[in-house]
Amino acid sequence: MSQSNEQPAYLRIADDLRSRIQAGDPPPGGMLGSDAVLVRTYGVARGTVRQAVAELERLGLVVSEMGRGRRVVGGTSGEPPSPSTRYETVAAALRQDIASGKLSQGSQLPREAMLAEQHGVSKGTARQALQMLAAEGRITAVHGKGWFVGDEQGTLTRTDEVAESIRKAILAGDFPRESRIPGESVLAEQYGVARVTVRRAIALLEAEGIVESRRGVGRIVTRSP
Repeated sequence: MSQSNEQPAYLRIADDLRSRIQAGDPPPGGMLGSDAVLVRTYGVARGTVRQAVAELERLGLVVSEMGRGRRVVGGTSGEPPSPSTRYETVAAALRQDIASGKLSQGSQLPREAMLAEQHGVSKGTARQALQMLAAEGRITAVHGKGWFVGDEQGTLTRTDEVAESIRKAILAGDFPRESRIPGESVLAEQYGVARVTVRRAIALLEAEGIVESRRGVGRIVTRSP
């Protein structure tokens, strides 16, 4: 792996893993090494490895499977892999609906139960399909509301930028563990965005386990990125 200091360590690791995936190691359908294996391979902290893997998930190169780990779902060509599982088949159908405009930018996707009924699968399978599209940057979870169509091309959105800024603030110690992050209105004013954008950014952080919502308290930092 290149030792250039121009990029953060997690991005250098993500680049190296992306190159390996492109070379077929591991191939589509194969499992990425566990956090412990990657920690030993790259000689970095577990948090750095998790950031690198999160970047691969954002690019749609790997997807998390409960109880198994992260599975490679494609190379770097930008083309989604051919469906080989039921959740990939559901994801492909939703991807087509987004591409055709049937599900337009900003529109809400059907709930998990409805997707499960429509496609004849379990709610867990529907959830995996949604998580796969989220990893590709096509949809975003809004806490308490559901899934919404995001940027089709998987490019950095305003939601991503706000989430990344909050991550950096947490990493820098501005918001230590167990501290409360500012409310949506404060953050919306700080970043010059709508409250829904802040809500989506926080939903990403909640999905990553970095913050959690506590009744009567607000959003609390649970760990460093």
